[in-house]
Amino acid sequence: MSDKGKKGFDPARRRFLVEGLRSAAGVALVGAVLGAWQREARALPATAIRPPGALEENTFQGACIRCGLCVRDCPYDILKLAEFGQPVALGTPYFEARTGPCEMCEDIPCVVACPTGALDHALTDITKARMG
Repeated sequence: MSDKGKKGFDPARRRFLVEGLRSAAGVALVGAVLGAWQREARALPATAIRPPGALEENTFQGACIRCGLCVRDCPYDILKLAEFGQPVALGTPYFEARTGPCEMCEDIPCVVACPTGALDHALTDITKARMG
């Protein structure tokens, strides 16, 4: 190889480009895995139920800010916030009827506590509540 060809070669630049490509591939892989996990979390398992007055699932997930106020105000400690690895969208409220059913409180404190309307504030009669 001639000297002219070697003068244009910069090993530091090559290392920089290779490491940049590796980093981009790693970020893309993590994004793909998290995207697949999020799509799976959008479909609630049969055992996980949303609190009374919850909007339709996709709308609920968009409206819920994951503040935990509904969980805090549940007098029976039935509601939980989903944690990483659970089959429910991270940080959203749910309960499992098999382990502890909703007690259908007369004053519906979880709905009153919701600051965004993810739990429908128009619900004033617990006997008309939809859960799921």
